[in-house]
Amino acid sequence: MTDKIQPMASSTKGVKHALETAISKFTNATIKKRKVMAEMQINQYLAPGLEDSLFGKLTEEVMFHILHRLSLNDLSQMSMASKAFGKVIYAYVTEEQFAMRVARLLIKIPISSVMLLEQSQYVGRLLKRVSFLFTVDFRLKFFHQHIQKVQRLVEKESANSLPIDTLPFVGAVLQSFIAGWDEGECLKVFTFMSDCLFLYRSISRFVCDAPGTDLDNELFLRRNLRYLFLDRCVTDYDRAIWIGFISNQIGTAQLAKVLLLLYCPINTHGQIDWSFAFNVRAFQQHTNVFFKLAKTIGILQLIPNWSPSLSLEVLVYISNVPNCWLLRSFSSVLLPLSSIDMNLVVKYFEILYKSGRASTASLLMALALMISPQFIGHNFRNEIVVDRSCVHQLISNIINAPRLTPERYVVVKKLWGAVLTLADDFAETAVQDEVHGGNNNDTIDDFHDLMDAWKDLSIILMSV
Repeated sequence: MTDKIQPMASSTKGVKHALETAISKFTNATIKKRKVMAEMQINQYLAPGLEDSLFGKLTEEVMFHILHRLSLNDLSQMSMASKAFGKVIYAYVTEEQFAMRVARLLIKIPISSVMLLEQSQYVGRLLKRVSFLFTVDFRLKFFHQHIQKVQRLVEKESANSLPIDTLPFVGAVLQSFIAGWDEGECLKVFTFMSDCLFLYRSISRFVCDAPGTDLDNELFLRRNLRYLFLDRCVTDYDRAIWIGFISNQIGTAQLAKVLLLLYCPINTHGQIDWSFAFNVRAFQQHTNVFFKLAKTIGILQLIPNWSPSLSLEVLVYISNVPNCWLLRSFSSVLLPLSSIDMNLVVKYFEILYKSGRASTASLLMALALMISPQFIGHNFRNEIVVDRSCVHQLISNIINAPRLTPERYVVVKKLWGAVLTLADDFAETAVQDEVHGGNNNDTIDDFHDLMDAWKDLSIILMSV
């Protein structure tokens, strides 16, 4: 029995020796590989023709020190000189040193300054150029890792001071980073950022709740959608593309709610003022808000595969969030919208008249005439200009609309009656205020504006 056991023991020792030898070789090879990688110079990125040059003989530390002295714009330009330079600068950009450089920009320069916006565009362009050979998925991960690194360093460096809002900077960098990408690539961007920030979940929660239910979620959604996607867009088409991605997840009623969330005014408590449209002086206090809403509704037609009827649905729904608006506030959207998409506004009035709501339509037109002095001459970002001819054109187009030809007499009669009714109401209110010793300046101003509207209406009707 002993004679049989001995060969088995020697066999076991042989296997053990073989395993130990293999493990030893693997360990030595791993150590050697790590040593070679640790000693590898930055010239591994250089083309054969550059390896023997003075630049190719520099160590990584010296080379990165030189790159650190260049401006962001120079780095961006240099990265396009050749693939070799692009790889070298890519290696520099992925280092903590570069992230700290960007973080210090955020700490030193005010967030709202033009200089920081310019620098953020340089950062985005640099990230774009050093990663242009990679896939979209890899580039997005590369962008996100860099931004996370910068945000962590900003938070660390400014721990003993007021917190710095990095989101506007991130949005500017992102828009510069993806400039020129097609619609399919932008959809990947929206999906990637939404997954990182759980935006889809926030949108779903928001559209299911009544406005004002979850204030934190509303502000979170507003800030991220505006700063990351909408506020830094170069063209209206770009903005329409992002809104289209949002609308793909929800219906037109919910989209109207989201658009109002994006552009509602913020009250003194830092909360979204959902009740602004119920203020009779909203057309004076929130003129810019009405311009923004009109501008956004007007560019919906640029969304791919978007139907004009959907824009009309959004317009109708938006006037009922959170409840039915004052007619004066809704006319404050229709007036600037008519200078962007006149056909949409005329179509809306046609539906009102055809559905037996002639009185509402006439009041809206009379109020649009009355509030027009507040909008005339108000140049919104050099994009929307409402002038007297625009107001006259709106009324004329409604009266002369082909679909309203049978009702033209009713349209004119109701419109004239609406102006007279409003004039009587304002005059009576002004008298009552004066009797009770109240401040009737606003009412008197409204009455005077309506008298001017009366004159304008007479001119319009004579020219029709």
